[in-house]
Amino acid sequence: MPFESPVGGTNISVQKVLYNDTAMTDMNSLSNAMLSKPSQLSPLITFLAGRDDRRFPLSFLSEGLNNVESIDNLEYEYRIQTRKLQTRPLHSTNSNSNLGLGNSEFELVFPDKWFIFPYVLVNGEGEQVRIMAQPEAAPGNNGYIYRVRLVNPSPTAVLTTGFTAGDLWASLFAPVGVDGSRGNAANWQTPGKVRNKLTTVRMSYHMSGNAKDYAMEFTLPVKGGFTKKWMEYEEYQHMLSFKEQCELYYWYGQRTYGVDGIVPMLDENGQPVVIGPGLLEQITNQETYSVMTETQLKNIIGDLFYGMTDASQKNITLYTGTGGAREFDEALKNHFGSTVNSWKSSGETRFINGSGRSLGFTGYFKSYEHIDGHTVNVVKVPLFDQGALAAARDKHPVTGYSLESYRMVFVDQSSYDGMNNLRLINKAGREHMRWCVAGSVVPRGFESTSARASDVDGASVHMLKTAGISLMRFDTSLDIQCIRS
Repeated sequence: MPFESPVGGTNISVQKVLYNDTAMTDMNSLSNAMLSKPSQLSPLITFLAGRDDRRFPLSFLSEGLNNVESIDNLEYEYRIQTRKLQTRPLHSTNSNSNLGLGNSEFELVFPDKWFIFPYVLVNGEGEQVRIMAQPEAAPGNNGYIYRVRLVNPSPTAVLTTGFTAGDLWASLFAPVGVDGSRGNAANWQTPGKVRNKLTTVRMSYHMSGNAKDYAMEFTLPVKGGFTKKWMEYEEYQHMLSFKEQCELYYWYGQRTYGVDGIVPMLDENGQPVVIGPGLLEQITNQETYSVMTETQLKNIIGDLFYGMTDASQKNITLYTGTGGAREFDEALKNHFGSTVNSWKSSGETRFINGSGRSLGFTGYFKSYEHIDGHTVNVVKVPLFDQGALAAARDKHPVTGYSLESYRMVFVDQSSYDGMNNLRLINKAGREHMRWCVAGSVVPRGFESTSARASDVDGASVHMLKTAGISLMRFDTSLDIQCIRS
């Protein structure tokens, strides 16, 4: 029977049990089931393993929650709608004095023809001008000349600002004459197109002929109820390690191909080694901090939400390590604990529990509700604490933690056009491939269908996945790194 969605159902579980050779046959081996249903079982196993083991939160919140797509190609592309272009900077300075005096026309030069005749333009001080004629190309390809007139009818009014190169102007509306007007035009901004490649990740492990006493039993949903599958406990632990390696790729992957798509890195067989971009490489907004404050959080989150104009379900997740979680907690506690903000404390807010000699300190901030009404949830990323990059980075001067532990990655996981902004893209049929090479023994669960021959006194098991993490809107997320020294 086909498997249902991995999300939902309180009875689905994974637990360690004693191996039972009468009940645990090849017919109900998870290893064999994965061969025939990788696209259905891989999200479910990620969900169960992620709920049981929290080493790979990015995998859990993408593939584990079924925000996943399987494709037939090794490349995928999607259209990206960034923030709508509403302003243009002045291309060159107009050095004339008294611009607009006596209701006269004057010239403003912009880098392109984004503004349309006869729209009204406004500068940062609220002064308005109307475009009086079609823009003309400036000599030497130095932008476009716009002839404009002040909207202010006073004959003594002049433009007081907005005439220096770099000053921003925005378009408002198009007023026309009472009779005999002609149609104008409208700006429209097409989504950009992003093309990325999928990466193939492998992991193998070897085992001796000694049998193990334990197995992992999975309770999985099927139509009309539940079914039980199993795999060896050792195999389960290696699967968790493989998912952790995939998590490293989802975070830290760096492209091995340029804008032309050519991969210069070749393996020992002359095959291209394709690495697609991880999540951090896809985020364009990057900042630094030394000590986080509530004001910074409010401004950061406000800026991110401000750009999600077309999101149907706004949601931001803060991925961080132990150091970043402490900074988040202390920023809010310092804000509420200050004398100025003492009025915000609630009589029901308690950080100490127990009584007498048995007191305990508790209460840590793990979410933040912004003034706009949106909530940011904090998710710990163990790789930021104990991962490879965490081990290599400098240490925080106060705590001794890795500076990677203080990394704060605000990820836009809102829904756009019915799809989650963060998705996992798999190669169809290679969502999670697993097979064994049998020697003197055959690993349990592989006996009937997926064994390969070897003369080794033991066996080896191999795992392979071809996938890539996709952040569809990469201008509404933010990567902040700690530089405290």
